Amino acid sequence: MSLPQSFLSAIYINFCIIKSIMNPIALFNQIRPMNCFLAAIGVFVGYSAATATISLPFMLILAMLTAFSITAAGNLINDYFDLEIDVKLGKKSALVKGKITPKELKIFTFILFAFGIAGAFFINLTALGIAIITALLLITYSAAMRKRKYIGNWIVALGTSLTLIYGAAITLNFDLVAFFAASAFFANVAREIIKDAEDIKGDIGLKKTLPMILSFGLVKTIVLAMYGAAVITAAAAWALGKVKGPYYIILLVLSTALFFRSWDLLTKRKLGSAQEMSKRGMIVALIAFLAAAI
Repeated sequence: MSLPQSFLSAIYINFCIIKSIMNPIALFNQIRPMNCFLAAIGVFVGYSAATATISLPFMLILAMLTAFSITAAGNLINDYFDLEIDVKLGKKSALVKGKITPKELKIFTFILFAFGIAGAFFINLTALGIAIITALLLITYSAAMRKRKYIGNWIVALGTSLTLIYGAAITLNFDLVAFFAASAFFANVAREIIKDAEDIKGDIGLKKTLPMILSFGLVKTIVLAMYGAAVITAAAAWALGKVKGPYYIILLVLSTALFFRSWDLLTKRKLGSAQEMSKRGMIVALIAFLAAAI
């Protein structure tokens, strides 16, 4: 049996197991599929930038599926450890409502982690290493850092940026993607801090975040520094001649404008709008990274 056939068979078997013992629709909603999809897109962008092509070979599809799987597992294990907090906050997830039991959640989390790591093994050893490191980061964050979000923010940002590295690992060409991953890391740290500032009232007594332990002025300075580092790192790839063509720099200028608009909204304490603007900036930046393949 060929690798694609074996892989599809493994997906089918796992689906049958899940369908027979769990509520698949509730589980699908619980994994936050959009977050998982964005992780898969990050892998696609990383591969495309590394190869300077837009294509979809089987190894890339495998990498995208395994990234989706590991991200889903990370979301589930976070929900498992946050169950008590989510109940107190009145969240309406399938786990809180009892449509999924904590035991079922643990089983499905194990299946997803195992599937993601096993799939990475068939790509290459570098991809396997990245998959294992990412899984360990997600577990560490959920088990030990969720109440210390001033540290957890950096772990979340690192996990996000590793999706680009994971895509490039298929070809083992990290020359350009390293710049993109660093830029994504800094931008995600900024967004996580803004998100914590927005959620500060709900987090009191449950989590300790950066906006809780630092003055608002210092928080603004850190966010500005993170956005600045993200822009400088991405611009460095163009300045060093690693990216050519007008599309990248045009999109980078647009994402820069969105990032600094986000910071401006933060200074005015319009935190929800600041976070939304940050998200838009990151989406445009991701498109800019993809433009490097054109």
